[in-house]
Amino acid sequence: MNVAECVTRSCTTGWLDWFHGELWLTSTGLMRRRLSLEATRAHGLGPTVAEPLERADIAAFDLDRLLAEHPTNKVIAFSDVAHARLVRGVTAHGLRLRMVDGRRHKLLWLTRDPAYQVLSTALAATLGQRLHRSGAGV
Repeated sequence: MNVAECVTRSCTTGWLDWFHGELWLTSTGLMRRRLSLEATRAHGLGPTVAEPLERADIAAFDLDRLLAEHPTNKVIAFSDVAHARLVRGVTAHGLRLRMVDGRRHKLLWLTRDPAYQVLSTALAATLGQRLHRSGAGV
């Protein structure tokens, strides 16, 4: 079984994206799936996930359908990442990605979720020198 782990349910794709989404970490990449306005409102200031983190078999996700459902849904392969910056903020942490084809992605989530800590470890092991970290200023 190839496992996906939900590291936050407060993931947005930028400051103008007000709808939260789930951010799933796999051994080969990240998936972001948009949630409803009702779910976003229910999250408040978080946290939006509990320990132990929810896990699912990656085979349970239809990645083509996920991408077709909404333009803010994302499937990001680590092999396509040229540069990643993991950022700590006051109210939100984030991940900025530049892909080998030049595309860019921004993912933000509430600081009360464990995504920063989980991604910091996982991305360091997976991306190596392509990962950079910085302080406040998402």
